[in-house]
Amino acid sequence: MASREELLQRLKQGPMFQHWHWLRWNFEQSPATPFATLTLDALLRCEARMEGYADAMLRTLESIGGREYDPDDYERIKQWLGELAVVVHFVDWEWPVPVTFKREPVAPGSGRNPELIVSSETWRFGVEVKTPDLRLLRAGGRQAQPWQLLTRVPGGRDLPGGVTLPRDLAIKDFLHSADAKFAGFHATDAHFYGVLFIVWDDYINEPISALLGGPSGLFTRGNFDLASSGEPHTYPNVDAVVVLRQQHQLQEGMANWPPIDERRHFLDYGDVARFPPNAVIPNPSSTREPPAAVVDALQAYLPGPTMGAEYVPSELVMWLDSRDGDR
Repeated sequence: MASREELLQRLKQGPMFQHWHWLRWNFEQSPATPFATLTLDALLRCEARMEGYADAMLRTLESIGGREYDPDDYERIKQWLGELAVVVHFVDWEWPVPVTFKREPVAPGSGRNPELIVSSETWRFGVEVKTPDLRLLRAGGRQAQPWQLLTRVPGGRDLPGGVTLPRDLAIKDFLHSADAKFAGFHATDAHFYGVLFIVWDDYINEPISALLGGPSGLFTRGNFDLASSGEPHTYPNVDAVVVLRQQHQLQEGMANWPPIDERRHFLDYGDVARFPPNAVIPNPSSTREPPAAVVDALQAYLPGPTMGAEYVPSELVMWLDSRDGDR
C-alpha cells in the first residue's frame, strides 16, 4: 500500500500542480500541513479496506481546479471532504462483527450507486453523503431579512420586512437521489438498511425542520413534495437521515485552523459523548429495523429538546437587530 509521502508525490506530479487549485498550497508545504497530513492519512486508512479508494478520490480532487479562486470549486471541495469525513468514520469504527467495505457499488439493474456499502454476514448498510451549497445562507444571508422560514408556513412569504425562504428543496432533492441509489439494494436484499448523511453547518435546525417541521416537513403527513398521483412522496428506500454539523469544521481545516467545539480535527465525525451531537431521523415510512451494530456506529441522537433548542423542529426564526444595527 502507498505511504503518505507517495500520495504527496503523486499529487505534485499531477494536475493539481499544473494549474491553480484551492488546496495546492496545503500539499506543497514541507513539513506537511495539518490539513494534508489528516486528509492523506484518512485516504490511506480507507485504502487499506478498499483497494483503489485513495487514487479514485485524489483523481476527483485533482479535477476540481483550474479556475482561480472559483467559489463553485471551493464548494465542490467541501463536498469531497464531507464524503471523506463520513466514509472514514465507518472505516475506523470498531465493528463488533467482521465487515467488508465497497466503494460506489451498483445494484443489479441499476446505474446509480451510493458512496459506500458496509456488509456483514447478516446485514448490509448503505451510505449516501450530501454536502449542500449553503452560500445563500452564509455571510449574513440568514440574517439578511428579519424573518427566516424553516418550513412552509401558510402566509409566511407575507411577513413584514422580508423573508429568507427555507432550504427544503435541497433536502427534497437529496432524498430523491438517495432513494434512487438505494432502490436496487432494497429490492434485492431484505437486510439492507440505507442512510442518507447530510453534512450541514452549525444551523442544524434548518434540515431538521425541513424534515420534521409542520405543516409541510418532508417526513410528515403534510409533506409538500407530492407525486403525480397527488400523494406525498415517502422515499421508501431511505431508512433514515443523519445530519452532521460539519461544514464549518471543513472550512477551518482547509485553513489549518484548530477544530471548533469538541471535535478532534476537521474530519472528526464526532460521537455521542462530545458536543455537538449528530442527529438521526428515521424515515417514518421505513419498515426495516436498523441493525444494532449500525445504530451504534451512527453515533447520533434522535433530535429533541434535551439536545438543545437547535435540535427542535420549528417553523421560523425571527432575527433581531443588535445595537450596532446587525441582526
